[in-house]
Amino acid sequence: MFNSNILDVAVGLVFVFLLLSLISSAANELIETFWRKRAAFLEKGIKELVGGKDKVTTEFMQKIYDHGLINSLYVGTYLDPKKILPTYIPARNFALAILDLWKSSEESPGELPPNVQKAMAAFQKVAEAKARTVQEKVELMQRDVENWYNSSMDRVSGWYKRRTQIIVLILGVLITVLVNADCIQIAKRLSTDGNMRQAAARLAEKQTVPPSTGQSDPQATLNQMKQNLTELDGIGLPLGWSPRPRSLAEAWAGFANHWIGWLITALAISLGAPFWFDMLNKIMVVRSTVKPAEKSGPEASKDSSPPPQPIVNPLFAAVPAAAPVQVAAPAQVAAPLQVAPGQMPDAGLATTTDNGTVVSGG
Repeated sequence: MFNSNILDVAVGLVFVFLLLSLISSAANELIETFWRKRAAFLEKGIKELVGGKDKVTTEFMQKIYDHGLINSLYVGTYLDPKKILPTYIPARNFALAILDLWKSSEESPGELPPNVQKAMAAFQKVAEAKARTVQEKVELMQRDVENWYNSSMDRVSGWYKRRTQIIVLILGVLITVLVNADCIQIAKRLSTDGNMRQAAARLAEKQTVPPSTGQSDPQATLNQMKQNLTELDGIGLPLGWSPRPRSLAEAWAGFANHWIGWLITALAISLGAPFWFDMLNKIMVVRSTVKPAEKSGPEASKDSSPPPQPIVNPLFAAVPAAAPVQVAAPAQVAAPLQVAPGQMPDAGLATTTDNGTVVSGG
C-alpha cells in the first residue's frame, strides 16, 4: 500500500517532468514562430489534395489562396514573397471556395487539376442521385467537399505531430543535459529530504491550470520558460552543474554517472505537458485520500466495552436506612382470680380487657 512519502516523491517527480515539458513545449513554439512549419505543412497538404505539380496546379493553388474566403485569413497574396500563409483554414471556407472555382470553370474544365475534376464529378453524381432540389444538391456537394478536405487534413496533422514529437524529444535531451535533470538523483533526494518533498508537493498543488500548448506570443513564451525555471530552482532539487566540468574527462565522468537518468527524463519530457498535467491531477486525488487517514488516530475496537460497574439493587438504593425498631415492654400478667373453695367462677361476670386484665362483673 502506498504511503504519503511515496506519493509525495511521485508528486515531486511528476511536477518536475511537467515543468520541463512546459519548457520544451515553449521552446518548440518559439521554433514554430520563426519557421512557420505549420503553414508550410498546410500548403503541402492542399497541394497533394488537388493533385499534380504542373503549372495548372500552381495556378489553381494561387486561385484558392487568393480567393476572398481564404485570402482574408492571412497577410499578402500567394505570390507575394513576404506573404504569411495561414496555419489553419476552416473546412467550410475551403469547400465554398472550391465550389466557386469549380462553377466558374465549367466552360473550361482544363483549368482544374486532375484530382479536383474527378472529385467534383463524383460529388455531383452522388448529389444528383440523392437530392430533390437544387438547394439540397448544393448542400450535399458542400458537405462532401468538407469531408474530403478534413480527411486530407487528418493526414497533415499526422505529419506535423510526428515532426513535433521528434523536435520535442531533441529539445528534451538538450534541456535535460543543460539543467542536469537526472530523475534518479531527484527521486533519491526527495525520498531522503522531507522538507524538499513537502515543498515540491506544495508547488504541485498550485498547478491547477492546464498548460497552454498553443502560445503565439514569443514574449509570453519566454516569460513562461523563465517562470518554470525559477520554480524548479526554488525547490532546491539537485538540478544544474555545480561545480561545472572543467575538462573533457570530468564531462565524460558526469555523462557516465547520469546518462540513464537523463534518458528517462528526456523520454518523459517527450510525452508532453498535457500528459503530465493529467497524471499530476490523478496522483493528487490519491494523495488527498491517503493524507486524512494518516492524520486521524487509530479507530477503537468494535468489540471493546466499558469496564463493569458495581450492580446496585434499586430496591435498596431507593429506600433510606430504617430507624431502630422500638420493642414494646411485655404486658403485665394479671394475678390469678381468687376463688373460694367449692365455688366456680361466673364466666358471665368476668371479662378480660385488651391489656389482659380480668374485670369481674357485678
